Amino acid sequence: MNIDKNSVKKILFITLSNLGDIILTTPVFNELLKEFPEAEIDIITGKPGEEIFSLHPSVRNIMFHVKHKTLFQRISQAFELRRSKYNLVVDLKNSILPYVLGAKYRTSLFQPFKKKYFYNKKLSSHKVNEHLYKLVTFGGNPFKGCTFFVPFIPGDEDIANTLIGGENDKCRNVIINPGAKSHLKRWPADKFAELSDRLAGELNCNIYITGNKDDDEVVEALISKVQNPVVNFCGRTSLGVLAILMSKSDLVITNDSAPLHLASSVNSPTIAIFGPTDEKKYGPLSEKRKVVNPNKKCRPCEKALCSIGPDEGCIVEVSVEEVFDAAKELLG
Repeated sequence: MNIDKNSVKKILFITLSNLGDIILTTPVFNELLKEFPEAEIDIITGKPGEEIFSLHPSVRNIMFHVKHKTLFQRISQAFELRRSKYNLVVDLKNSILPYVLGAKYRTSLFQPFKKKYFYNKKLSSHKVNEHLYKLVTFGGNPFKGCTFFVPFIPGDEDIANTLIGGENDKCRNVIINPGAKSHLKRWPADKFAELSDRLAGELNCNIYITGNKDDDEVVEALISKVQNPVVNFCGRTSLGVLAILMSKSDLVITNDSAPLHLASSVNSPTIAIFGPTDEKKYGPLSEKRKVVNPNKKCRPCEKALCSIGPDEGCIVEVSVEEVFDAAKELLG
């Protein structure tokens, strides 16, 4: 489809709901900024997306996905959005809304992810590329030089420097993120604690524990089991501050969770511990990266419950030694 870029003044960008998924859509947002620098952008996203997109001057309005909307609510929203007269609608949720709004240019509901295209272009099937593929219909090469959008604000770097400024600067800094939304994605807290002690004791590392308020329980479980001191940043950082902390760290060790994708956004050396989910779709994208997973034929099953194994899932089979060896390699 040939697109008159000068005619695109208003864009509606419909992204996803969970923080990790939203971070993986920000390369599409950056591509829109690059291709249509004069356009105003409205965004429909999950509530976590507010912290990401509200800081950009090109974003005019942020609206939120509402679960279990009635038919009347859906129709009312469609009429309200239609009055905005968008020139371009990019929908990563694959709904019929772009057709209802009457935009001249829109992504297609009938544009499935074509693996053949990626084989021919020698691109991975990572979710970032799947999202960017939505823009192929408008021409150009959205995969070339794609970058994440990270919400930094003035003062974030000063806060990050204050948080890590008092530690031993002769040590290497390692961030450990033990949380994840699903319990099947969480490597056990006692294994994270053992890993933390070995990194501190054998490799002379400063250990920082990160997470949000939902991770308090698992973070406390980890901290209660460590022998060497750690610094607890759980719930103490914004996304921007956490991203800067990661960029200043020598290594990030994390489950499959939003901080994994944040580490990718700032190209921090990363070890990702995977259980049932597929690292080919959701794995780290940093230049220096390693994935550690259980050697199970049934994975990645991408199921909410393990159908053949323990309640904790297959991730419990990943050993401390495996992750420690990966850390030694990335830390040199």
